[in-house]
Amino acid sequence: MRFSTRYQSDNQNSNLILEDAPRPTRIGYIKGIIESFVGDRNSYRRHSNRSVPLDTLETHEKFIALIRDEADPWDYDNQSSWSALVEHLKSCTWLEFYDFVELLGRLLLEVDDDPFSLVKTTHFKNYQSKVNALLSEDRIGWSLNEMSTLNRQVPESLSKRIKATERQLADDFQAARAHYQKAQNFIYSYPIDEANCVKEIISALESVVRVLLPGSTTLGDAIKTFKKQGKYPKHLLEALEKLYVHSNATPMVRHGHPEVGSVSIQEAELALHLGIAYIRYLISVNEQV
Repeated sequence: MRFSTRYQSDNQNSNLILEDAPRPTRIGYIKGIIESFVGDRNSYRRHSNRSVPLDTLETHEKFIALIRDEADPWDYDNQSSWSALVEHLKSCTWLEFYDFVELLGRLLLEVDDDPFSLVKTTHFKNYQSKVNALLSEDRIGWSLNEMSTLNRQVPESLSKRIKATERQLADDFQAARAHYQKAQNFIYSYPIDEANCVKEIISALESVVRVLLPGSTTLGDAIKTFKKQGKYPKHLLEALEKLYVHSNATPMVRHGHPEVGSVSIQEAELALHLGIAYIRYLISVNEQV
């Protein structure tokens, strides 16, 4: 990691960048990544003879079509198609820049999956690794998945718990699994929807307790029954009850409150983490009985 990156991370706001593609990131992407995958085959550029899987002009044309831009500003008569692409990537909106990042990955996946190719290639895996390393170093809050879709970065420790929880939500818990996956998508995909993340993780909890307590209709009813059973610590149930009350009382989350309000990303992530912990806890304790 560069000294400047380490310094900024230690001395400035350490929040991940979610709604920007800073110029250093764009330059790092152009000079450090795409030159390995895109090239002008008839260009004077020094690496033009190097074999690359994608043609610059064709790739740029697909980008222009994807973002529905006019081609005229990028039809340079006296410059190479590489110069046009570079200029476009430097000046486009941050949303369009990440459109290109995803597009290039999909094009490389097509190359790797070409059934007529005599040589098996792994261009996308190489590209994905380089892109995610760059985004991580620049504290960009997105990472490129195996389908060439950008999702919010998930801390490694949380990622392991998410996968473990999904494995638990099988068979009788399929309804809870659907709500659980929606909650993840709302907070870790773009556009981020904090309120619906909270709604879905609470719905996942309700689906779990309906299986554990047949006949219960709401999480609140289930908590009352759990308290009578005595197999769960009282204070843990009270904390779960507070989470449930918070979700019901927060505007724009559970029941369409008329007040204007919003849920912060920090609150949504806290609710998700607590929901994951409670889902795993309730299922595990029930299995021991």
